[in-house]
Amino acid sequence: MPQTFDHLHTGVWSFLDESQEERITRLYMPKWVSYEGASEALARMEHLLRHPPCGRMPSMLLYGDSDIGKTMIVDKFVRDHPNICNQFGEVEARKVLRLQMPSKPNDGRLYAQIIDGLGHNAPYTRRGTDLEILALRLLHRKPPKLMIVDEVHHLLAGTVREQRQSLNQLKFLSNELRMPVVALGTSEALYAMQADPQIASRFEPFALPRWHESAALREFVVSFGRLLPLHKPSPFGDKAIIQKLMVHSGGLTGKITSLLAQAAELAIRRKTESISLDLLIDAAAAGVFKIPAEQEIDDALA
Repeated sequence: MPQTFDHLHTGVWSFLDESQEERITRLYMPKWVSYEGASEALARMEHLLRHPPCGRMPSMLLYGDSDIGKTMIVDKFVRDHPNICNQFGEVEARKVLRLQMPSKPNDGRLYAQIIDGLGHNAPYTRRGTDLEILALRLLHRKPPKLMIVDEVHHLLAGTVREQRQSLNQLKFLSNELRMPVVALGTSEALYAMQADPQIASRFEPFALPRWHESAALREFVVSFGRLLPLHKPSPFGDKAIIQKLMVHSGGLTGKITSLLAQAAELAIRRKTESISLDLLIDAAAAGVFKIPAEQEIDDALA
């Protein structure tokens, strides 16, 4: 009887014919698996992107523990809203501007990040005021629909005055360009923003909590397992598997997916082609395998 691969997403079938090392490399490529919290966060960001310009643009703070999946959600959103380019590859319209809050709050560094994010080399030897003027000129030339600022908890590296100054800059940019801002950070970012009532009222918080043992977690794990190119099915929905994942991940999305990828690597190397509870335990004990993970998985799997 011919072997079937109903346990896999159809887009993964062709990967089964690749070499062992090619399949292992694919295990660590970014994969998108939808779940309730992520879908709601994306829906809110989509609403902000489509919000008509007004005097007080709504914004959002997406926060949660490190490795909970904030970056994965933003990566998905950015992929779904690429820049519009001409035939020469030059950006004609920018839907999303993505940047990172400087490691120490500073207006000049923030505007330098904006200039770099717009595809220009920031003249770091210039004064903060000069960088601000240049960044605003570039922003007005091709205004993005939405700005994403990652690592907002870096604000806490500065004094209270510096924190408020940087937050006021985000508010100013939102007002000046009539552009929503999505800020990403840990729970500490929430505390920093709530210290200023005006900022707190502007940035609606959206929390990404840790997973707990539930039907939703089982569905997520099973869906992720369908993207792992293994020849045989694995008992991803079994209670013992879910409980072991919770023990070793602490309910963090990134750690759950990393552990599953590591277990799948062992399954390929040991030629079992299936992840058992014992193999999952071995993977957790072995730690992270150093496999190249630069290329993104085909968007057909997203």
